[in-house]
Amino acid sequence: MQVGLHTRLKPGAEERYEEYHRAVWPEVLQAIRRSGISTYVIFRDGLDLFHFIECDDYDRAIAELAQDPINIKWQAEMAPMMAIAHDFSGKGGDRLPMIFKL
Repeated sequence: MQVGLHTRLKPGAEERYEEYHRAVWPEVLQAIRRSGISTYVIFRDGLDLFHFIECDDYDRAIAELAQDPINIKWQAEMAPMMAIAHDFSGKGGDRLPMIFKL
């Protein structure tokens, strides 16, 4: 399963956000893998972030991460930087429809 997401940074948060992602906590990486996500890529265009995720079951993965204590702590670190955050309820408008795949 491939999922695209859109989130947005607050103005001025770009460098701090990139700093965090140059050194993602090892426990966060373990939690992501444990949830079944095999690929997670983030692209940035100005303040807009585009996430590409590959996994077996995104709804299950996101539900697990929503309850994972280390992910909760990581998201609390990210929250002050985000104008539009990743929605861990699985019901949000951050998912992007796939238009084309080769």
